[in-house]
Amino acid sequence: MKKTKSILMLGCAIFCATTMAAKAEMISVWSRQTDESISVLKALTDAFTADTGITVETFNTGIDFEQRLARAAAGRTLPDIVLNDTAAMGQMRQMGILQAIDPATINGSQDVVTSAWDGAKANDGKFYAVPMSAQAFAMFVRKDWREKLGMPQPKTWEDVRKLAEAFTTKDPDGNGKDDTFGMAIPGSTTRGYTSWFMSSLIWQAGGDFVKQEADGFVPTVNTPQVASALTYVRGMICDKLSQPGAINATTGDTLPTFRSGQTGIFMSGPYHIPQLDAEPGKDKVEVLMMPAGPGGIASLAEGTSAYLLKGAKDEAAAKKFLAFVISPKGQEIAMAEGSGKTPLVRLPVNGKVDVNAVRNDPRWMTFKETFDKYSHYMPAVPNWTAIRMITAEGFNRVLAKCDADIPAELETLNKQVAKELSNQKVLSASAK
Repeated sequence: MKKTKSILMLGCAIFCATTMAAKAEMISVWSRQTDESISVLKALTDAFTADTGITVETFNTGIDFEQRLARAAAGRTLPDIVLNDTAAMGQMRQMGILQAIDPATINGSQDVVTSAWDGAKANDGKFYAVPMSAQAFAMFVRKDWREKLGMPQPKTWEDVRKLAEAFTTKDPDGNGKDDTFGMAIPGSTTRGYTSWFMSSLIWQAGGDFVKQEADGFVPTVNTPQVASALTYVRGMICDKLSQPGAINATTGDTLPTFRSGQTGIFMSGPYHIPQLDAEPGKDKVEVLMMPAGPGGIASLAEGTSAYLLKGAKDEAAAKKFLAFVISPKGQEIAMAEGSGKTPLVRLPVNGKVDVNAVRNDPRWMTFKETFDKYSHYMPAVPNWTAIRMITAEGFNRVLAKCDADIPAELETLNKQVAKELSNQKVLSASAK
């Protein structure tokens, strides 16, 4: 009896140890992305599993990601790692789900460029993510339309306005119908798109959302520079040089207008290159650097980061995945070169990866040059998402009313931003 009991206990110990080991060799990764690039994530995780033996359970959605995270936090069913926008760090920190990361504990972190790490640093000086992708923005322009009308490549705000007027009024597609427009504008407040779209133009005007001082931030959306950016974009909408319904359009709405031949100017990131190569076609579209406004050339800098969540079931395995994501092999797989799929890594953050060698496409170099020379990350306030939503609402009100008093509207908006900075305990004394 004792012998049998000992055998059973030994068998259980072996079985339990094997089961625990198996569980320890699995991590869960959630990604805020659409199904268009899920095959790229699968290629990345499959390669990671092949290299390490660690399996990866994945989940992705591009619609209600934040709400799903909140429900998972409440139900204590959070994943180990989240792949999300770099700008989402503050919101996730506020949810209390992020674990601070010491870059020195991630293999290969020294190869990640400093500017990418800057985007992963919070206002408290700590890192709460590992940057995996960077990007800037450029203009996609219907080259065939522009050349048919004998127009030059736009380099300034004035050039873009003239091109938008020509695309709207001179029948660039030659179908004899009044059915084309100049610029595709995502003016919706959904997820703060109005603020997101306006950011590059605000910097091009020489303005900014806030100014950082030693003791905090001062709101600056009430400046003449911000007013000039809104005046410029409102002119596009009110003069009907943008697509119908622009004021309520998300980026998901604007892309089809460009692909279908309704609009001829589309400001976006390099992730849309494969889709636009398919429709309307590579030969019909050119990628041009953002225009220079009164303050020069400027572009929003964005990226995707990998976040380690609190309570990760196997932190060591999770950190191996973070290291793989930033490795040259992981970066190149996620760049999805030649696959026709939307890449997870737009511009690599690993300094050892040569964009030109991988892409062999000068259009990507336009984005890289823009990122290197003219890019701006969103300010490192504790929760940028909250301010993005507030400014999106304010900017949308201005753009929706062709007779709105822009300076007055911006004074009101500036006070709302100040209140939010105060709520986040980072309002400078000089702004109180």
